Amino acid sequence: MKVKKLSQIWKSTDDIESEKLEHGIRDSILEIINKRENAMTEVDNYGADLLGLLVKASNDADENKRITVENVVDECKAFYIAGHETTATLLAWSVLLLAIHTDWQEEARTEVLELFGQQDPHAEGIPRMKKVH
Repeated sequence: MKVKKLSQIWKSTDDIESEKLEHGIRDSILEIINKRENAMTEVDNYGADLLGLLVKASNDADENKRITVENVVDECKAFYIAGHETTATLLAWSVLLLAIHTDWQEEARTEVLELFGQQDPHAEGIPRMKKVH
């Protein structure tokens, strides 16, 4: 007789919340995939980005080359997490370098204030930055 663990019978609040988040993320990705598939019927093209290539592979005419929708969802999650990790590492490294090199920190602050004043920096103004760029 197989003995069940307590975690198989009773779920903690964290486990329940984690499952809700997992389902929410999965549903969001599936919604994006469905929109892409519906748009394909109008333009006869899945797109040239990563999602387009994955959706195209999930709809391949050759069943041996076809990937499942679950694979598409997993690849989207992996790509998102990799981008998040890369961005977080870049920001942490930038903050560290600015903390070490206070002269550059001051120059960057001055340039941002000259270009944007009291406004938040925006995507259109960032290419005009010379020192930070």
